[in-house]
Amino acid sequence: MSSEETPLLPVSQPPHRVSRRERTAEFLESSVLHKLVILLITIDATCVLVDLGYAFLDEGCTPPEGPDAPVWLSVLSHISLGITAFFLLEIPLTLWSLGARFYNPWGRVPHAALHLFDAFIIITTFVLEVILKGKEQELAGLLIILRLWRLVKLVGGVSVGVGELGEEDAVRAAEAESQVEALKKENADLRARLEAAGVH
Repeated sequence: MSSEETPLLPVSQPPHRVSRRERTAEFLESSVLHKLVILLITIDATCVLVDLGYAFLDEGCTPPEGPDAPVWLSVLSHISLGITAFFLLEIPLTLWSLGARFYNPWGRVPHAALHLFDAFIIITTFVLEVILKGKEQELAGLLIILRLWRLVKLVGGVSVGVGELGEEDAVRAAEAESQVEALKKENADLRARLEAAGVH
């Protein structure tokens, strides 16, 4: 094969069509969504702590219902329910895009047991928040414990986020290094072709 037949630039392959499932999986694993999840967990944890603080500091240790209830307490409850609904929507999307292996504690996905436990917490919290109202909600001490799990999730999410930032930097550095090596090799090949052609 002569040097005239060899292309100077690499021949590009046609782009791989990314399916909706793959795009959804990429989005669910993206740092943007992880940061949004951390923000939502922080907001939800704040709502829960304010609600719990009010319940424990109020006379009788029970939040008032009916016309005497503060409006902001209801607003906090609706914000928390909306955030829980968002996380509830994430579960079937994750199952569809990443598969059941994402929640399989005996599989190869790291922290799959925590993902499964978190999905259980989200579903249970949503069901209890929707079903239990008024005095019945007082009996749901489990709901408080489940909602406090989100504080644990917040700490875990922040630590995972910090770890991902370090991993992303390492990946970018490795990619840049491999690109530099590829450019050095290409440069050397081009110089060799120029010398072979008699151009100095």
